Amino acid sequence: MRHANRSLLSPGSRAARRPTRGEDGAAAVEAAIVLPLILLLLFGIIDFGRALQQQALLTSAVREGARTAALNGTTATVQAKVQNVVGPTATVTSVLCANASSLTADATVTAQQPFTALTPIFSLMQMYGASGNLTTLRATGIMSCTG
Repeated sequence: MRHANRSLLSPGSRAARRPTRGEDGAAAVEAAIVLPLILLLLFGIIDFGRALQQQALLTSAVREGARTAALNGTTATVQAKVQNVVGPTATVTSVLCANASSLTADATVTAQQPFTALTPIFSLMQMYGASGNLTTLRATGIMSCTG
């Protein structure tokens, strides 16, 4: 009886613990299937997070540019204000308030900035049929003229 209890607690022979030959590469095959999906998700998180951060920065910059334009700023000061925030790669267009403009007029600033992805996620999306330009960020700011 003592011998029977001992065999239940002992790890057993080595042959009984070894997986069968058909399961030797199962972990490698599973990793080969799952790894590209995990990398795709990781690349998406990285680049979409960067794009969202740069879009928020561009939106803030055009809002400041529209504020400057509403306070009778010049085209050069509006462009400098926007490019100081987002960098010299931004293309800025603006509609300024005239000195005698009415209170119903608006100053409008629009900016475009190229976005460069760090990972290949955007090129993969375009390769598989994503429509639109995924590498240009755009923002518009509108502010009422103060007169």
